Amino acid sequence: MSIGDRLARGILIGGAVGALYVVSGYGSNMFLAVGTGALAGFLAGLTRALLDKRRKDNKPD
Repeated sequence: MSIGDRLARGILIGGAVGALYVVSGYGSNMFLAVGTGALAGFLAGLTRALLDKRRKDNKPD
């Protein structure tokens, strides 16, 4: 998986979690919840992509 794929997947999953948060009744502002979830997903995808890249570069041959 490329970095872009991981970022897109993180944004989509994070936004969906934010929407579920509001739909389930815990939040009141859909825009804020989806935006926060998407931002968290972006950061999670970026972190995962960088960790995978570092792990791949440090792999002993």
